[in-house]
Amino acid sequence: MLKIIGLPRSIYYYQKNYKVKEKQVSEGRPAPGYSSTKDGKKIADEQIIEWLLEEIKGDAYACKYRKLTKHIRRHYDLIINKKKIYRLCKELDILRPNERKRSLIQDA
Repeated sequence: MLKIIGLPRSIYYYQKNYKVKEKQVSEGRPAPGYSSTKDGKKIADEQIIEWLLEEIKGDAYACKYRKLTKHIRRHYDLIINKKKIYRLCKELDILRPNERKRSLIQDA
């Protein structure tokens, strides 16, 4: 039958058995709610949020999260990742908008 139509077997059977699977998105591991100092003491996220708000107090624009991460690490001896600071800043809505790089070549 397939020879008469001129259709290869592989295409016919592939189309016949093809099913679409639904993707399940995992949210990942939940955030623990604390970070630790170099001494091993646990510091709650609420305290870290207070420190972040203290840092940006008085600034017209919020600081960048990487600079905030370095400041928190140095001044409070905290072991914290920049991604966690980003998440906390995003919750507080204190992130700066992304700045686009300007191209050196101007369109004529």
